[in-house]
Amino acid sequence: MNKFIYVTLTFTLVAINAMAYDTTKAESLHAFYSSMTQKACANSKLFINAEDTMKMIRDNNVTLLDVRTEAEVGVITLGGENAIDIPIAKLFKKESLDKLPTDKPIVIVCHSGTRAVLAAVGLKRVGFKNIQVLKGGLIALAEANNPKNAPQQ
Repeated sequence: MNKFIYVTLTFTLVAINAMAYDTTKAESLHAFYSSMTQKACANSKLFINAEDTMKMIRDNNVTLLDVRTEAEVGVITLGGENAIDIPIAKLFKKESLDKLPTDKPIVIVCHSGTRAVLAAVGLKRVGFKNIQVLKGGLIALAEANNPKNAPQQ
């Protein structure tokens, strides 16, 4: 009986350690994230400010991708022909990715910018090229929406 318990316990510990994490994925992520120093992130071309985003909206040369939850979008939405609402939880489904344009820039928006960064990194990893994140999120866009920056009707 003791031998059975010892063998079962040993097998369980080995199995748990063997499944702790995927070393291939970890190496891939290390290669990706190891270059992300504080300076590199601060100088990243991934971010775009609200004023430049408003100019792109005025020029009709952007798709705004709102990755907030459906509940958040229900309270306040970007709206307009240049805006797409796809919650980050559904973003990487084929039918969602197929909605994204490949022929013009995409600026990703969320409340403050955190989810937008996660979405941007994922979209770049699956092959989207012209992706940027609105620095400061929806809050910054609302602050930049003034008579000088507003789209013309």
